[in-house]
Amino acid sequence: MRDTLVRFVESGSGVLSLLEVECERGRGLFGRITAALFLLRIQMVRAESKLCDGRRLERLWVVEFDGAPIRPRRRLEIQDEVLRALELETVPRGYLTSSRRRELPPVA
Repeated sequence: MRDTLVRFVESGSGVLSLLEVECERGRGLFGRITAALFLLRIQMVRAESKLCDGRRLERLWVVEFDGAPIRPRRRLEIQDEVLRALELETVPRGYLTSSRRRELPPVA
């Protein structure tokens, strides 16, 4: 996606790291970002999303999988993977299905 910005914003406490992703409106944007973070073993603690002047701004508060703050040396890797995920043409999709029909127990 052209004109895409992926940046970390420092917080005063240093416990949570704010990852901002700003780009043109795109279908499946949040799903792509969360899939990339999952593969990197990054935990999302909070998320905000808004549309402003035709551009999407995703604000994600993230920590390492074990709850530790994102280390500075890891931030570039995360930014690169999020950008790579946003450049994908298709969004991987999955569906939960069941081949068996469940019977409900009788009501007493």
